Order: sequence, then structure tokens, then C-alpha cells
Amino acid sequence: MESAAQNYLIRTHSSFNLQRAPYVESDSVLLLNEELDNLRLPHEINEPSIERFLKILEDSGASDLSCYWLMMARIFELALICAGQYADNCELSTAGDLLVNPRKVLVHRKDHPNPLVKHRHTRISEELNKGDWCKQDFLIYLKNKIALEIVKPAILPFLFEQMQQSRMMAAWYLNKAGERMKKIADTIGFLAAWSVSSFEDFHKRLQTASPKTCAFVSDHLCRFDDQYFKQLGQEIQIVIDKPEVSCEFLVHQ
Repeated sequence: MESAAQNYLIRTHSSFNLQRAPYVESDSVLLLNEELDNLRLPHEINEPSIERFLKILEDSGASDLSCYWLMMARIFELALICAGQYADNCELSTAGDLLVNPRKVLVHRKDHPNPLVKHRHTRISEELNKGDWCKQDFLIYLKNKIALEIVKPAILPFLFEQMQQSRMMAAWYLNKAGERMKKIADTIGFLAAWSVSSFEDFHKRLQTASPKTCAFVSDHLCRFDDQYFKQLGQEIQIVIDKPEVSCEFLVHQ
């Protein structure tokens, strides 16, 4: 009788594990999804927090699940909202960090065994040309002796490329994502050409501008909303609970 009871417990425990196994990897995605739901946008996001969310996702080991790529898209939406907010508030360098400026670059020098980590906001000439080399001589040195290695690209193109290569995300969403990345670049270019030094300067100039000029400027700002960010959060819950239900953000298999 005791042996039979033990066998029953073993069978029940094994059955539970078999049923639980497909969901173990998605648990961390669900927890991350809940954390993102509780964010106060756009004030509680920046590049370090976005990188932290990405690391949690990458460490989940769930890249073979649909919810993983929906979460990748949700983190991408966070980065878009953040970069758009920076650009609209004339923080052009910070917006550029998310859009184009690599997070980590190694400088390999032929005569040195160990690479240098390039300072993110310093020109390579300022870091390496410590002597009295003229510009032409330094460029020759740079061409023949220096190799740059991008270890961590800027967060937005990195996430976008990951989604593209996954072949999981719907084409319409990737097109929308690409358009909004371009919008950030256009806003940065527009405000840089307008020679705006700060948000305070920007605000003062708009106060004295004509309604037509204000409307023109507004058309060149990002003004991103959180529609897709919220929708992706809902879809993550659905694809985990009901994997048979189709999701518009995903390629239909």
C-alpha cells in the first residue's frame, strides 16, 4: 500500500513537471511584463534601465517562444519613447546615444596587446592624438595602425536588427518601427539645424513664433505615444495563456 502511494506521488509529480516545463521560461517574461506595466512613462526610463530589461529578457532563455519576441518589441517601444522624448526636449546627444552612438567600442592598436575602450562622447582623435601630430599624419596612423570594433551597437538599431533576424515579427510592425526610428533622426536633424541650445531656448522661441511656425515645428517632433507598448503587454499575456490564438504583431506560422 505504501509503495503504491509512493508510485502515485512520483507519477503525479512527474506529470506536474511535464506540464510546467513549457512555462518555466516564460515566467521571467511575465514578471518582466508586469514590471513594465508599472512604469511611469516616460519619466522612469533611460538607457541603463532599458539595458537592464534587455538583460533580463536575454537571460530568460526563452528565445524560442513567441512571448520573447513580443517582449523584445515592447522593450524596443520603450527605447523609442525614451529617444523621442529626449529629441523633443532638445536633448539631442542623449537621443543620439539611443539611435546611433554605439554603447561600447574597442580600439585595437597594432603595437599594443590590449584594446582601449573608447570614451563614448569623445572623438577618437582626442583620445589617441596626444602628441603634436598634424591632422594628415594622424589620419595615416589611424588608417594603418588602428582598428575599431563595435562591441555594443546603439540600443535601438540593435533591438531592431534582433527583431528582423528573428523572422518572428510581422512586416507591418517592422515597417512602423523603422519609420519611427527615422522620425527620431529627422527630429534631431531639424532641431540641430534650428540651432536650439536647450529646451528652455526652444520654449522661448516658440512663445514668440507665429501659429504657422509653431505648427510647422510640431510636425517635425516625434510626439510618440505608448499605444503599441501597452498593446504588446496585453499580447504577451495572451500568447502565454492561449498560444493557439493568433497575434497581429507576429508572423503567422
